[in-house]
Amino acid sequence: MPNSAQRRATDLVSPRAHAIIDRLCFPLMLGMAAWAMRRSKPAGALILVNALGEGAIGCITRFPTGIWPLLSFRTHVRVGQVGGPLFLALGYLLPRQPRAERNAAIFWGVVPVVLNGLSDISGRRAR
Repeated sequence: MPNSAQRRATDLVSPRAHAIIDRLCFPLMLGMAAWAMRRSKPAGALILVNALGEGAIGCITRFPTGIWPLLSFRTHVRVGQVGGPLFLALGYLLPRQPRAERNAAIFWGVVPVVLNGLSDISGRRAR
């Protein structure tokens, strides 16, 4: 079992790369929410809430794009490991919604699951 000082084989995304991906996804999520809201208010609202949560957490995380460094990167990832599956489940539970909008809500639940699973939270700097 690896300790916190060892890198796992899945530690592929550095905190800096994670921060950049978060910043790129935020406006995409807002745009996707606006698009989905036209045909499905529940799906659009779910994507919007996910986007606002991601944006807020990103702003208070201690990484290059953080505005108010209140949370460690490790805590940021842990929040995403809870929030991602939550939004994924809520996307699956959208009843009788247009397929494209429902799939968009599901996609934005999968993104944090994958990104946080691949992120390096060991605290070591890459050489």
